[in-house]
Amino acid sequence: MNTLDNTYHLNNFKWDSRLVNEHKGNLVDIAEYISVFTKRPFNVDGAENKHFDVVVNTSDGGTPVATVSKSYSLIQHSEILQIIHIAFEKLGYNIDETECNLYLTEYGECMWLKIQISKGFKFDPGDGHVLIPQLHVRNSVDGTAPLAFELSWYRLICMNGLMCLETESRFSKRHTKSLNPGLFVEYLSENLSKIQREKEVYTKWNQKKLNADTDVEILQNWIDTIVSDRWGRRNAERVYSILETGQDAKITRFKDKNTEENKDSYMIRISLEGIVPGAQPAENIYDVANALSWVSSHQNSLKKQYNMMLQVPKMIKELENSLG
Repeated sequence: MNTLDNTYHLNNFKWDSRLVNEHKGNLVDIAEYISVFTKRPFNVDGAENKHFDVVVNTSDGGTPVATVSKSYSLIQHSEILQIIHIAFEKLGYNIDETECNLYLTEYGECMWLKIQISKGFKFDPGDGHVLIPQLHVRNSVDGTAPLAFELSWYRLICMNGLMCLETESRFSKRHTKSLNPGLFVEYLSENLSKIQREKEVYTKWNQKKLNADTDVEILQNWIDTIVSDRWGRRNAERVYSILETGQDAKITRFKDKNTEENKDSYMIRISLEGIVPGAQPAENIYDVANALSWVSSHQNSLKKQYNMMLQVPKMIKELENSLG
């Protein structure tokens, strides 16, 4: 773990309040960490609830993980991996060459799987650092989240992703019936083609230089309003630090002196924590997009991380509109 990982507790991920385990490998390797679940009648001492079932982890001896409605249909994590295998084989991708990051809650009920897809898709927007598509797969068997697929651009040098600009590329499915493998093959093929159209956008962002006389003030105002309002002051200061220095920062809030005049006021201390790989003092919109992507994907809470990543494209669009 480097300094930045320790600062933001990235060695101790949480999903809501639940501990998360991270596993790395190809699609074959990570399959061993996936548990199998089943629904059983929800009863205690012979008295059964007629509205709910209990979901149990059969891989660890039957640990109960949630109660769900009788109509709830389990979509197993293992079933999703099988469908991904089928899709990759049909599209000509070697699953042995895939690189995956698998995040699972303690009892395996919630999953976030990230798969890097490098074959035929590597792209340099002009800054010398390669991007490749990354498939995000989220699922739960406890009723807390639907099955969801989305694509992002994954920046190899700093290992963070910028979500697809087209929100239509997101696929979400409630747990009411099984997933059709053919639909996922169609989804992946169609959206890997769509994501290629965004290359031109990133190239333009890299070419659009920020004007030191006019754009910097607009950028600062955007951080103080849009970024701060959506993500909070600490994350806004982290974004500003990366854009100003190329380094992430630790933000500490504290009271200076407890006097009558400032009893309700606080000060913040900003300490530079380390260079963000591939970052530099911002020269263009693409630098701003990467700063947002870094901060959003470097959060201790996976739920917060995911929600922030989804907001990045819209926030960049708002900045573009302000810059004119």
